[in-house]
Amino acid sequence: MTLQKARVYLGLSYVVTVWALNTVAVKFVLHDWQPLAFTGLRFICMVPLAFLLAKLLGERVHIERRDVPLLLACGAAGYGVYQYLWVLGLAHTTAFASALLATLSPLMTLAIVAIRGHERVNAGRWIGAVIALLGVAIFEGAFAGHATFRTGDGLTLVSAAVFACFNVISARLLDRYTPVGLLVISMMFGSAMILPGAIPQMMHQNWYRLTPVDWGIFAYALIFPILLTYPVWSYGISRLGAARTSLFQFGVPIIAGVLSVVLLGARIEAHQAAGAVLCIAGVAISQMLGRVPRSALWAARTQGMER
Repeated sequence: MTLQKARVYLGLSYVVTVWALNTVAVKFVLHDWQPLAFTGLRFICMVPLAFLLAKLLGERVHIERRDVPLLLACGAAGYGVYQYLWVLGLAHTTAFASALLATLSPLMTLAIVAIRGHERVNAGRWIGAVIALLGVAIFEGAFAGHATFRTGDGLTLVSAAVFACFNVISARLLDRYTPVGLLVISMMFGSAMILPGAIPQMMHQNWYRLTPVDWGIFAYALIFPILLTYPVWSYGISRLGAARTSLFQFGVPIIAGVLSVVLLGARIEAHQAAGAVLCIAGVAISQMLGRVPRSALWAARTQGMER
């Protein structure tokens, strides 16, 4: 292995660790933060940082009038609706389950493009999807004699489906917008949708209850998942390609599971570990078989950025 490739692998490992830690850390602070208060304040601060990122990268952010409906849909699916579902889901499930179920988003993207006739999805991909879904069923205790499906699991699954819509919608806009430009615009529109629901919780949030650790985690969630990982992830794609780089994302639920045990004192049962391994294997098989559609390429660039 060359030194340059080793650096790429090390960088991508850093990225997935940051994303996994973000899920676990946000789960931790939801004991003191109201979910939407946390999300609302986060995106109020994140939008200016996204514009700063674009400026640092020399990106020109512009909006074409004909694209406004699609951009609004992109903002809703990537942030406005998605963030409601993700953070409320995380508040009512484990960090491990949240990270695992989020990995189903690429499979849902494939299903959407297949149903709409945008891409021909081969049998190998569907086999991988079936394996992944079987893994989820095992994870949720379907064959262990006690189902563990939580409300938060349902919300997280819906959020994964919504983010899959974001992948498909954004793929239609990439001919006219750069990834960073589209990130900034969709985040701006999505944040405007988040605030109406977030402001009431922000007004009732007990700000005096928040500790320095809570604020430290807020700063981490604000800066690291986008500003300090996005350039590294993009560099990995430029060196390894989107398909190979996207495989690193399957490390997120594994790392999140370990961190949940270490930092949150979570307990992972045998059937959950087995189901998680099967789910990740199924998604990986589905991703590796056949050519990667354009929507999946965008998924590979943005997976985890919205957390």
